Amino acid sequence: MEEYEVDLRDYVRILWKEKWIVIVTFLVAVGTALAISYSLPKQYRTETALLILPPLAREVGGEVTGTVYSPETYKSLALASDLLQEVAAKVYPEGDRPSALELKDRIKVEIEQTTAKEFPGRFPLYLRVSFTGTDPERLQQLAQGWTEGFTARNAQLFMSRAAQSYEYIKENFDEVEEELLAKEEEKRVYQKENPLEILQAEVAVLEADYKTYLDQLEEKRRELASKEATLAALTEALAQEPQYLTLMRTVSNEALWNFLAQRATPQELSSLPSLALQDQELNFVYLDLRSQLASTQVAVKTLREEIGYLESALSTTLAELKEKQARLVEVQAELERLDREISVLKSSYTSLAGKLQEARIAKAETAEPIRVVEAPVVPERPIGPSKKMNVAVAGVLGLFLGILLAFFSHWLREGSQPPHDQGADQPAQAPGGKEEPNP
Repeated sequence: MEEYEVDLRDYVRILWKEKWIVIVTFLVAVGTALAISYSLPKQYRTETALLILPPLAREVGGEVTGTVYSPETYKSLALASDLLQEVAAKVYPEGDRPSALELKDRIKVEIEQTTAKEFPGRFPLYLRVSFTGTDPERLQQLAQGWTEGFTARNAQLFMSRAAQSYEYIKENFDEVEEELLAKEEEKRVYQKENPLEILQAEVAVLEADYKTYLDQLEEKRRELASKEATLAALTEALAQEPQYLTLMRTVSNEALWNFLAQRATPQELSSLPSLALQDQELNFVYLDLRSQLASTQVAVKTLREEIGYLESALSTTLAELKEKQARLVEVQAELERLDREISVLKSSYTSLAGKLQEARIAKAETAEPIRVVEAPVVPERPIGPSKKMNVAVAGVLGLFLGILLAFFSHWLREGSQPPHDQGADQPAQAPGGKEEPNP
C-alpha cells in the first residue's frame, strides 16, 4: 500500500468545507468575550509616588548617620499587613472592609533606584505604588491613607541617629526637669518649715546664754567661796569676842564727899579702901562682828540661791542648746542631701539640655526623609476591562479552536482515509500535481 501525502490545498479544502464550524466558534468566542467584558465591573487605578531621601553624612564621603535599607525592605514595609489593616479601618469605618491579603492583591509596588557613582549605597529611592479597584473615590482614599500611614510609620527609620534620639532625649529631659522642680520645691518647703538662719541664730543665742550663765556661775562660786571663808572667820572671831565688857573704876571725889557728908560710921569708913565699882557695857566689836556675820550670812544665802538659779538655768539652757544643735545638724544634713540631689539633677538637666539642643538642631537640619512627589487623585477613566483586547484575544483563540474543531469534525466523518475528489472517474492527484490512474 502506497503512503498518502497531504497537500496544503487539502487543508484549505477541509477548512472551506468546515467553514461554518470555524465561523460559529469564532463568533461564539467573540460574543462571549464581549458579554463578559460588559458584565464585569469597571476597574480603576490610582497611583502615588514617594521619594525616600538618603541619610545625611557628616561630610562628603564621611560616615552616614542614618540607616540605609535595601529596596526589598522598602517593599516589605509598603506591604506590611498592620499598615494595610490600619488603612482599611480608616477608609472603611463601617466594618465591611477588605482584608490585608485582599489589599495586597490590589496594590503594586515599584521601586526605582537612582545610584550616584561617587556615593554607591547612598541613594534616593523612587517608590511608586498603584492601587486598583472598582470604586474610584475609595481608591483615592486608600492611596491617600496608605501614603499618610507609610510616611508616619517609617519616617523615623530614615532619620539620623541624633534626630531619632530627639524624642527619647526630650522625654528624659522633661522627666529630669520635673524631678528638679520637685526637689527645689521640696527644699523650699523644708526651708520654710525649718528655717536654717533662725535655728542658727537660736543656737548662737543659746550658746551665748550658756557661756554667760557659766561665767556668772563661776564668778558666783568664787564669790561664795570667799564669803564662806569670811563667814567662818567672823564666826570664829565672834565666838572669841564677849558680848559685854566689864569696867573697873573708883569712887569719884564728888561721890566720896557726898558720902562723908552723910557722917559715915567708922566701919563704913574702914571699908572704903576695898571699895571697887564695876560697870558693864555692850562690846561694840562684838556688835560689829555680829553685824558683819549677819550680812555675810545673808550674802552667802543670796549667793547660794543665785548659784542654784544659775545651775538650773545652765542645765535648762544646755539641754535646749543640745536639742537645737541636734535639730540644726539634722536640718543641715537634710539640706545638704537635697542640695546634692539638686546638684546631680542640675548636672543631668544641663547635659540633657545640651543634647536636646543638638538633637533639635539635627532634626531641624535633617530634611524630611519621605516626600510625596505624586499625590493620589480620583481616577476618571477606567483601565479595565479592556474590551478590544478581550475581543482580540477571544477572536484569536476562537479562530484556533474553530480550526481544530473543523479538522476534528472532518476526521470523525471520514476517518483516517486520505481525502478524495468528488468525481470518482477523475484520477487522484498525488502531491506534486501528478495524476495517478484510479485502480
